[in-house]
Amino acid sequence: MLPIVAIIGRPNVGKSALFNRLIQRRQSLVDATPGLTRDRLYGDVTWRGKVFRIVDTGGLQFSTGDRMQEAIALQVARAMEEASFALFILDGRDGLVPLDQKVADWIRRSGKPVLPVVNKVDGDLKTETAHEFFKLGLGVPQAISSLHGLGIGDLLDAVVAKLEKAEVIQELKGSGTAVPDPTRIAIIGRPNVGKSSLLNRFLNQERVLVDDRPGTTRDPVETEFSYKGQQFCWIDTAGIRARKTVKSRVDAVSRLKAMEVIAGADVCLGVLEATAGILRDDLRLLDEVISAGKPLCLAVNKWDLIPRPSEPQKAAAGIARRAPFLRFAPVVCTSAKTGFQVLKLIEQVTALAAQARKRLTSQELRDLLEFLRGNPKAPASLRNSQMIRLSQVGGSPPTFHLMARTRGRFSGTDTAYVQNILREKGGFEGVPVRVHFLVKRR
Repeated sequence: MLPIVAIIGRPNVGKSALFNRLIQRRQSLVDATPGLTRDRLYGDVTWRGKVFRIVDTGGLQFSTGDRMQEAIALQVARAMEEASFALFILDGRDGLVPLDQKVADWIRRSGKPVLPVVNKVDGDLKTETAHEFFKLGLGVPQAISSLHGLGIGDLLDAVVAKLEKAEVIQELKGSGTAVPDPTRIAIIGRPNVGKSSLLNRFLNQERVLVDDRPGTTRDPVETEFSYKGQQFCWIDTAGIRARKTVKSRVDAVSRLKAMEVIAGADVCLGVLEATAGILRDDLRLLDEVISAGKPLCLAVNKWDLIPRPSEPQKAAAGIARRAPFLRFAPVVCTSAKTGFQVLKLIEQVTALAAQARKRLTSQELRDLLEFLRGNPKAPASLRNSQMIRLSQVGGSPPTFHLMARTRGRFSGTDTAYVQNILREKGGFEGVPVRVHFLVKRR
């Protein structure tokens, strides 16, 4: 386990900007709007041969009676519990404000070591401003500018020194054995269908915030865990709205980040709401997943809310009638609230990841080609062609080239037929399969 350093402070002091600067990529949303970060976001930092983990947290406000603020405070408290120490971020432009004093008191009660960091400083701290932050009694403040990168090296030196003093940091050493990357699973869907609730049920903890109001999750939240000896990285995404219904810049950026997660995922878990069925926005989103060639499992969540639940097979048949292009995707009716079929969902996602990586042997390809040649149910254009060779040229998604001689043209029906045969006979039942015809004219 890597040592963890928590980034904490009141809203809009630049915590997420510092987080992005330290991990050297834009994982956390940054905007002038306060309160964007709500969940815990993790990233690894390497500095001078040492490696540690940083966690970005939501802004503390200590508002009573506000469920969202209370949930954010709980997430910050959990980050502090697992951290070796904290970076307390302050705003050099605003100076010391009463809410900073409340956060400082909260840190003292936690008993964790802390390093005060004054952000948004483009030069040395002015004497009068520095005196303000010394009054906190938390030690010498570190002056930085996350936006311009000023003082970041000195800050990392100070962080590593604290971790070395606590004897928790490790040297970054090469290993002779390659560690496989975890299977990345993107949890996607419309707002408020229960994506975060499902992730919390998987992990058996309140890892991400859950609220009845749509749009609670804004940043993609990555969580690694192991199941039956396999490593997974579950990524909870913001509710993906149709482009026409995106109302703000934050919603637009959240949607863009969610689409980036889909592009980098090994498997997508599309969450639908049992009481709503499959809506037009669902179809648009899932069509983008298929176009990206990603294996897809459909989770019909909130199954416990169906007054007279039918057989899960009927739900799958209903989805297939509404969206024929999803016929190949496995459907699991589940409930994040009760845990109904959650383990089955994990097993199904695991199987899809294996299918997407599968490579057929030369003998299996020859057997499939013989089946295609001899099947009387094949479309006439295929039966009348001379199929020469079938080869697999890629995985994730499985991609095949079928070389054939023909006088005519192959249609979309021909492509769909070959795809279905490959899924059924080749063991790719739950993943998109791409087929390209290499045509030699007679």
